[in-house]
Amino acid sequence: MLQAGPPADLAPLRVTNLAKTYAGGRGITDVSFTVARGSIAGFIGVNGAGKSTTLKAIMGLVSHDRGGIELFGRPASFEARKRLGFLPEERGLAPRERARDAIAFHARLKGLPRKAAYLRADALLERIGLADRTRARVGELSKGNAQRVQILCAIAHEPDLLILDEPFSGLDPIAQAEVQSLFSEYRAKGGAILFSTHSMAVAERLCDQVVILSGGRTVFEGAVAEATTHAPHGVYVTINDDAALLEIVRDLGGEAQAFPSKMGDAMRWRVLLPRNVPYPALMRAMAERELAVHGFEPIQADLEGAFWTLAGYQAAA
Repeated sequence: MLQAGPPADLAPLRVTNLAKTYAGGRGITDVSFTVARGSIAGFIGVNGAGKSTTLKAIMGLVSHDRGGIELFGRPASFEARKRLGFLPEERGLAPRERARDAIAFHARLKGLPRKAAYLRADALLERIGLADRTRARVGELSKGNAQRVQILCAIAHEPDLLILDEPFSGLDPIAQAEVQSLFSEYRAKGGAILFSTHSMAVAERLCDQVVILSGGRTVFEGAVAEATTHAPHGVYVTINDDAALLEIVRDLGGEAQAFPSKMGDAMRWRVLLPRNVPYPALMRAMAERELAVHGFEPIQADLEGAFWTLAGYQAAA
């Protein structure tokens, strides 16, 4: 049940210099961030950046080698974790389990009485448009509906902090909108959310702050608006003549970074230009060389544009 919460200066979650190394050398080396009460924080990074490892460490599912995790102003403990809701990377509902029973079971695990747990399950299913599927087995549901039931399992006991690993995976646009609305209502009641995502658009639309990981380290923590100021000035270009493009970009004082794979016979490039060189200058130079341009898209001053600069990658994946 959502409690009165910690004093305003005590964040629901504070991670400091967290490190965890696996036998193969992967893991996290220096992750630090804070999630404030009543906020939604997006956790962003490419596959292997360390997002899932960090979330599992917060939940106590993996031990960490160094650093600290504070929940509600105190070192993380079993009792404090009862106030968390968790959606793991690996979805784990039994296919023959009924949707209503699954949600009520998770609520009862965190202390709700049986009757209250079932009432809560019914209310949540109705809230997201699944009131007619309460008796449906998880295995009978679509992938998107099964994902929504899993999210409801995490939120069923009204936790103070939600830790969600890719909550929008498998959801169609309508389901995404319903879940986003549910999260907004939860935040309005004082709850905090930390969720990992590959969708920059969702993070930009929903989050108050973002935490960006790269190579197992925090490389940015702050407001979404602050992150977007790091977006580079440039364009995405798809072209057949790589050598000519590189020559043009060099003459303009910019740099070009190739994407890992081709689009047919054409290569897609991320072209970064000096701030004083407008996009049309690049287009004019390619037209003068009579180059066949298959794609020309300015890099937006948004979170996706900023991510690659902040994460320090040489080319977008």
